[in-house]
Amino acid sequence: MERHILSIADIGERSFTRPPWREPCPVARSVASRLLADSERPGFVLALALTDDEVHGFAYGHRCSALALALAKPPDDDFTFRELAVVPESCGTRLGLALHDAVLAAATGGTKWLSTHAGARAAIGLYRSRGWQAVAVRGPAQVIMRKTVLEQ
Repeated sequence: MERHILSIADIGERSFTRPPWREPCPVARSVASRLLADSERPGFVLALALTDDEVHGFAYGHRCSALALALAKPPDDDFTFRELAVVPESCGTRLGLALHDAVLAAATGGTKWLSTHAGARAAIGLYRSRGWQAVAVRGPAQVIMRKTVLEQ
């Protein structure tokens, strides 16, 4: 993972400086440092899309959701789907869907949580197609979504 951290920062910059996020470059690139910090959390899961050691996208998450706590829900063994990003030229290729599914397949626990930009139509469409439901809006641009997974 650490050998790919600069590529992850680059993807963050290429993804999150664009609409609807429009983050400043240093903020967009900080996704890499957040990933490194979050890798120490329990239940950390990372999926990378690689071709010949070149990163085309990533997704990750971890157990214990601050989003659940923000909504006054007990975190139990909840899982936070923290980030998903692909290089812009891979948008629309279902790469994001594959990364999403890989992270959730490896995730433990029951309820899954994520937040995304309210204007991120493609992301929200992907999440809804996979059973996520919007449960709250924070501020003018953040949608919190939840996916309840029934154990079989």
